[in-house]
Amino acid sequence: MNRLNYNGTRKLPEIFTEQEVANIVTQPLRCSNYWNKKGYAEYGKFLQMRDCCLVATIYLLGLRPNEACCLKFSDFDFRYSNVRIDGANNKCKKDRVLPLPLPLLKFIRHYLKFNRARFWRGNKYLFPSLQGSHLSAGRLKHIFREKILKPLNLYTSPEIGKVSKFRTYTLRHSRASHILKKQIKEKGSPDLYAIANILGHSDLRSTQIYLHTDEKYSDYLREQMNL
Repeated sequence: MNRLNYNGTRKLPEIFTEQEVANIVTQPLRCSNYWNKKGYAEYGKFLQMRDCCLVATIYLLGLRPNEACCLKFSDFDFRYSNVRIDGANNKCKKDRVLPLPLPLLKFIRHYLKFNRARFWRGNKYLFPSLQGSHLSAGRLKHIFREKILKPLNLYTSPEIGKVSKFRTYTLRHSRASHILKKQIKEKGSPDLYAIANILGHSDLRSTQIYLHTDEKYSDYLREQMNL
């Protein structure tokens, strides 16, 4: 079993379980803390579906939160089921093209059933803000904490000077870890290059950390240490 060793000293990422992710993605649809005043009920439903689709997009594509928030309609090629991730919205400054998973297509198609002229009002971004641009990563952070994590009892207050244990970026970590575990279960070994390409890593060492979130890999290391 040939594996690459992790040569860094970064802290291992926190991850959600697959069941927690399933609950997180659908939580906006159960949240009553959206616009429900008279005359605004439909807009509240739109915002619920926007947030549901956005969270699903981050997880299923393994995106950085800002990459997802900045997605435009023009980035999608539904004919070939691809989406272009603009390098201007990530630290590597490199574009990449990802296939759209079938579960994500279902979310997007349901989301796009809302009237585009009424709810997007000419906005070029898939996930619009009330100000006419795209939803910001900062605003998403607030929504994720208040409308998703807290109702699911998944939020813990961070220590002074540190970030919260679970945050929107945790969805990206979780997706990478879940893909790796399935690769090992189904194929016997991980494809780190595939995961690196999905995540947009320019250095494979950034991807190797996910090996250490897999129990089977830990068992493998234990076997090697007992030789």
